[in-house]
Amino acid sequence: MRRYIARALVVLSLVGLVPAVASAGPQLLCFPMVIGDARSLPWGGGGWNSPEPTYDVTRLSTDTVSLLTPDVPVLVRMETLRRAVIYAARDGAASERLFAALRAHVPTSGRGKDAALARFDLGYAVEAFRQTRHAFPRASAMELPEDGYALIRESLAARGADAATEYAAALVAASRTFGGVSDEHLGRALAGAPDGSDLARTIAAHRPIWGERLTAAARTASR
Repeated sequence: MRRYIARALVVLSLVGLVPAVASAGPQLLCFPMVIGDARSLPWGGGGWNSPEPTYDVTRLSTDTVSLLTPDVPVLVRMETLRRAVIYAARDGAASERLFAALRAHVPTSGRGKDAALARFDLGYAVEAFRQTRHAFPRASAMELPEDGYALIRESLAARGADAATEYAAALVAASRTFGGVSDEHLGRALAGAPDGSDLARTIAAHRPIWGERLTAAARTASR
């Protein structure tokens, strides 16, 4: 367990080696994931709200779903969906097409790993999109019936332990003020984030979200 705490402290020490993020704001929008050179939607500068100005949003739904193949890591899925939602927030038609495509990607039956990832994608996008109304003055007002957190939990149950999915659940639970539940997910994410990994660097970059809860979550999980 001491090694676990040490790993958490290493995560914290990585601050300063990762891209700058917003110090406040909606967690699922203002805090990019560290994904290196992994393929994702086109993006502009280094800021969290830097969509590529020449990107054709009529392609958004097709491009997003084509990037979310089963072999794509969850952390990359999270960043792709974050970008997709930011693009879609300013265009009602693009929003409708994006969520229609994500829903169509979820099989009506089946509980395999591919189906679980599709549920994750829809759930994470739903929760991120709900935050756009707090980030953008002219965000689309489209209502979404799904419970994104429940979909992410279903994905976890179907796919088994996965640190990046735990981190996604932690972010979503925190955004919905499920404080204790969020910390449990955060602890499991920390436990599964190898030193120097993109997930460890992402959690470090997101320290403004967690503050001292990051250290507390590690200590609680080690008991």
